[in-house]
Order: sequence, then structure tokens, then C-alpha cells
Amino acid sequence: MHKIKSWFFLLIFLASIGLICIGCSFEGKKPSSEENYNQLLTSFHQNGEYVFENLPWLISRQEVLKRKQQNDSSVENTDFLKIEGSFPLTSSSLKKTVVYRFSDDQFVSGEYLFSTHDKNRFIEFCNKLKSHLSESLAEPYANDLSVLEQAGDINAHGKSVAWEGKDRSILKVNLLTDTQQNSEMMYILQIKSSAPLPERKGLAP
Repeated sequence: MHKIKSWFFLLIFLASIGLICIGCSFEGKKPSSEENYNQLLTSFHQNGEYVFENLPWLISRQEVLKRKQQNDSSVENTDFLKIEGSFPLTSSSLKKTVVYRFSDDQFVSGEYLFSTHDKNRFIEFCNKLKSHLSESLAEPYANDLSVLEQAGDINAHGKSVAWEGKDRSILKVNLLTDTQQNSEMMYILQIKSSAPLPERKGLAP
């Protein structure tokens, strides 16, 4: 009888440990690489229009701060708000800077700056991004996605690809570089989404 009770309590203990481990594995599960790219894509493209992080265009700077739960730490620079972070890759990550830009206290554009000193890491990121963009976006109106295939070519940096949404919002992807003070090259990819352009006015009769 004593042995039966011991086995019973042992089984309960092992079952409890198993449930805890399962719970921890779900709770600590990180998004896959594909999920990260898909989340990035939906942050600036929805239903044929170019957006930025689910923020309505033309809202005030204070409203952006409130919605993004940020403190107003850059009082002197009221024309933009910058948040630093990172973007995970398969076995590493890129530095990610998010910039919100304002004109007359209205949110008019947002951009992501992905940067690294590692050329191979940058090429990997640009190639995967190209694949996701080609599957999800319409044909660009300026240049084409072959620009991203030149991510490792310094001479190609400064080139861009641009799309126009059905609401006349604009998306631009730019290849950039920056030489640091220690002469180390920084590879940068900029994704910039801008508020819809004003309606075109027809010629007066």
C-alpha cells in the first residue's frame, strides 16, 4: 500500500513538472524568421495602401507618443521621434531604428533604418526582404526590386525602389551606407512610408 501511494505521488509530481515545462515553452516561444518578416510587411502595407505601425496619418506628435507609450525625451526635435531596437535574423540581428516624422505637428511619414557593419548579414536581410516584397506588393513605379540584389555593391547604394498606394500613399526602399569615424562601413536599408499625396487638381476650364 505504501509503495502504491509513493508511485501515485511520483506520477502526480512528474505530470506537474511536464505541464510547467510545456507552459514555459509556449510562453518563451519566439516568432520565426518568416513571422518577423510578415509582421514587418504588415506594419507598412495594408489593403493596397502604405501605412506605418497602425498609426493614422496626420495625428499630432503627442498622440503618437501616447499610442507608442513613449516619453517625450527629445523636446528640442519636435519634427521627429526616434526609437532604437533590433530586428532578429536567423542566427543574428540588425540594429533597427524607427523614425516618426512630423510637419506642423502632423505625422506625415515613418521609416525603418536597418543597419549593420556585417556585409553578409546585410545581403541576407535584403534578399529575404526582396522575396517578401515581391510576393506582397504591386509593381513599383520607380526602379524595381533588383536593386536589393545589389545590396553588397557599394556603387549601388543610393538607389531606391518606390511604390504608390491606391490612396496615393508612398513607399520607398533605399540602399544607403555610412562611413563611421573609425572608417568601418555601415550598411543601411531604409523603408519609408509617407502619407497620401494631396489630390491632383485638374486643369481649369
